[in-house]
Amino acid sequence: MTPSDAELLARFRGGDAAALEDLVARYEGPVFRFLFGVLRDHHAAEDALQETFVQAVRYADAVDGETFRGWLFTVAHRQAMLLKRRARRVPTQADELVLLGLVGDDGSDARAGRADDARAVRELLGLLPDSQRAVIAARVFEGKTFREVAAALGCPLNTALSRMHEGLKRLRLLWEARGA
Repeated sequence: MTPSDAELLARFRGGDAAALEDLVARYEGPVFRFLFGVLRDHHAAEDALQETFVQAVRYADAVDGETFRGWLFTVAHRQAMLLKRRARRVPTQADELVLLGLVGDDGSDARAGRADDARAVRELLGLLPDSQRAVIAARVFEGKTFREVAAALGCPLNTALSRMHEGLKRLRLLWEARGA
């Protein structure tokens, strides 16, 4: 019999990291699809998904297991709205695609500038701690899920989520400092 969200949450609170992996496996796809529907941007939806699960780990002790699904989607919606507000408030903020070195070949004259930015981002990645750089590289460049990243790096899922969050935050700060 498949354990309920409340049972998995109780197990996670009791120290069972596998229970968190089961919850992420259960909701990663549906929450991502929801976020993509709201944001209409794959990379923004990934960022919001990451932050949603970081919040889920952070507040796991305060969540009612019987309403976990609704709470998780509420957190996801809030994360999407935060991303939308930030995008409006800081229009000059570097595009996530460029920040992560994922430049597309759109055939425009901006390609050369994007290539330079992508090179700069790769250099900035080198300034991150190895643990953060490894998670970002595995998630962004190799396309691994957070569960796959955690397994490859031999760390708990919540550690991989936290390293990604902190690494991206630090990368954005380095990016902004570079432009100043």
